[in-house]
Amino acid sequence: MQPLHPEATSRRSVWMWVGGAAGLALALAMFLNNSRPPTPAATSRPATSTFVVSGAVVLGNTASFARDDRGGCAGTGAHADVINGAPVLITTTGGLATGQLTDPRALTDGTCRFWFSVLGVPTGQDAHLVMVADRDTRQYAEQELTGALVSLRVD
Repeated sequence: MQPLHPEATSRRSVWMWVGGAAGLALALAMFLNNSRPPTPAATSRPATSTFVVSGAVVLGNTASFARDDRGGCAGTGAHADVINGAPVLITTTGGLATGQLTDPRALTDGTCRFWFSVLGVPTGQDAHLVMVADRDTRQYAEQELTGALVSLRVD
């Protein structure tokens, strides 16, 4: 009868030591390579920063909106897409940021105003294309969208 576990031969233990040494050498090489500072190519990519665009969208004449009994308003006719919850999209070569129209109010000056806020708009872009609801896009420079509240009139 043969034993279930044959005894290790000297040949097998030599290869086990060679494999262990090779594994240790590989682990040491990986550790040493990771402890070096990153190459300039890896660090040359700047982190993308963003900003927030906040403001108001105004429907400029009473023919373009209807008032409700709570002081609110919504676009009508050709402006029927300008309603509470309608999308506000800002597109750049660096990406897309979205928000929505909120808090519609019929104002005493005969206009209808919606607030909006768009988070995550990429900085450092040449042009920002802004689209409210399904209206045509308008182009703005970054300086026009930063700082004070932005007022977009839809007529």
